[in-house]
Amino acid sequence: MIKLFILIILIVNWVHGTEVLHPINYPKTQIQLGGTVELYDDIYSGDMDFSLEYSYHIFGNRSSIYLDGAFRFLSYSYELTPTDYLHNYCNLHVNGFNETYLGLKIMPFPIDIGLDFNLQLLPGEGSQKNNFYRLAFQPYYVYPFSKNLTIGTSLRFLNYLENNHFNRGSEIGILFSTAYKFFWNESLKKGWHLDQAILYQRRIIQSKNYNLSSPYREMKDNYGGIKSRIEIYYSRKILSIPLAFGLNYQINKGNLFGFETGHRIGFFAKWQP
Repeated sequence: MIKLFILIILIVNWVHGTEVLHPINYPKTQIQLGGTVELYDDIYSGDMDFSLEYSYHIFGNRSSIYLDGAFRFLSYSYELTPTDYLHNYCNLHVNGFNETYLGLKIMPFPIDIGLDFNLQLLPGEGSQKNNFYRLAFQPYYVYPFSKNLTIGTSLRFLNYLENNHFNRGSEIGILFSTAYKFFWNESLKKGWHLDQAILYQRRIIQSKNYNLSSPYREMKDNYGGIKSRIEIYYSRKILSIPLAFGLNYQINKGNLFGFETGHRIGFFAKWQP
């Protein structure tokens, strides 16, 4: 366990990622690797991303540590300005690592209530946003509605730490998700999965710029935004290895300093014993 934790810390030193919405579920062990194309603020990007979660023997296998990671290989934007002539403007944006999300999930009670703690580290050159450390505390509840349907909900309390004399304030959100298996063969662990998650998040303490004099520090940038994600994939054993392959789509809806409108579509492979 200690060796695995040290390994994850070493990985965090060079692997950074983009926060995605995962369905609320019981802690488990899994590895997911994929590729994503994103349209965000008129910028087209291509990422290689992965997530890792490891469940360990505390509280009866009801705890896990996890990491979301991605590397941005390509970022491209263009601008068309029709006047007396058509002007094309192209710009290759800085590419590289994005922000990192490292977290811990525990379900210490016999009922299906858990706690999720995670930390966003400062991003690399692949992200021009979210240049702040962020602490998150998320109590959640998992409800096994049926043998093939799991429903989850959580509250998110986010606090950004000051960086370069600027503080992004604090936010609160609510997340709802479903994880559904269909055409599922339990004995063969073969069939389809459809996961869905939707998040509403709102800033409750506005940003402050401490580079300005006291009367002008508050940015008056309170906002509310929605982010949603859907994922479909097929599971089966290949050479006795439990694998899954699928597609996902995520959209952000919001405004300045919130979830600026963006789209992400990706494909992935997953190992989940």
